[in-house]
Amino acid sequence: MIGRLDIPASYRHWNRLHGAPFGFRWSNHIPRRYWTWPVLANLVGGYAYQPNSTARTLEYPWAFEALNVFPGAKVLEIGGGLSGFQFSLSRSGCEVVNIDPGNSARGVGWPVDPQSIGLLNRRFGTSVILKNCFIEEAGLENSSFDRVVSISVIEHIPRNDILTILGHIRRVLKPGGLVVLTVDLFLDLQPFTAVETNKFGRNVSVRWMVENSGLNLVAGRPEELYGFQAFDAVRILEHLPEYLIGSWPALVQMLVLQK
Repeated sequence: MIGRLDIPASYRHWNRLHGAPFGFRWSNHIPRRYWTWPVLANLVGGYAYQPNSTARTLEYPWAFEALNVFPGAKVLEIGGGLSGFQFSLSRSGCEVVNIDPGNSARGVGWPVDPQSIGLLNRRFGTSVILKNCFIEEAGLENSSFDRVVSISVIEHIPRNDILTILGHIRRVLKPGGLVVLTVDLFLDLQPFTAVETNKFGRNVSVRWMVENSGLNLVAGRPEELYGFQAFDAVRILEHLPEYLIGSWPALVQMLVLQK
C-alpha cells in the first residue's frame, strides 16, 4: 500500500509520545553539542540525532504497529543508523539488533558507530546492539529473530546486495516471523519518467523483491506496489493528492512479509 496524507490520530499520538520523527521540541533550543549530556539527551529524544524525512511521520508509527512486538521479542533492524526507531523498540521491551555498516555502505549510508549507540543506550536506558557491518558479516544465527524491520533502506541498496539481504532475512527469521518494510517510490524515476536513478537510488520492483524473498506477502496492496501487474503508474499519479510525499519527491510503499 502507499501511505496516505491523512495520518491517523493514533499515529500522531505515537509520534508525540516518542518525539518522532525529528526529536522533541527541546532539540530546537538546546545546542547540539549538549544533546548527549545526561538529562538533556532525554529532552531532545532519540529521533534528534539523524535527519529524517517528513514521511517518517507515517512510517515509524505504522511500522511499530505492523511489527506487533511483545516484551522479549528479538527484532532485527536493517539500516537503522541513528534514526531513533531502534530506541523506541528497545524501550518497548524488545531485544534489538541494528545492522548498519554506516559510511561503509555500498549505497547511501549514515554515520553510526558502536560508541554513539553505546552512549545513547546509557542515556536512554536501552540495550540496542549495533552490528557495524554488512548482514553477511554479522554472524547472526538461523531462526533467531521474531521480527525484521527496514525503513526506507532497500531503494538505496545495489540490486545484488538486496538479494543477499533477502536471503539472510529468510535465514534468520523464525517460522511465522514478520518482516515489516517501507520502500520509497520516487516520482522522478521510472515508471513515472524515463530516468532510472537519482542521488538517492532507484525504484525497486517490490514484486521482484517479494518473489526473491521466499516469504509471503501478508499486508500490502499489489495495485500500489511497484512491479506487480495490478500496479498502474497513471492511476497512481491521478490519486497523487491523496498520498503522503516525503521531503524528496517520493511516495511510501508499505508491506509486511511472513515466513
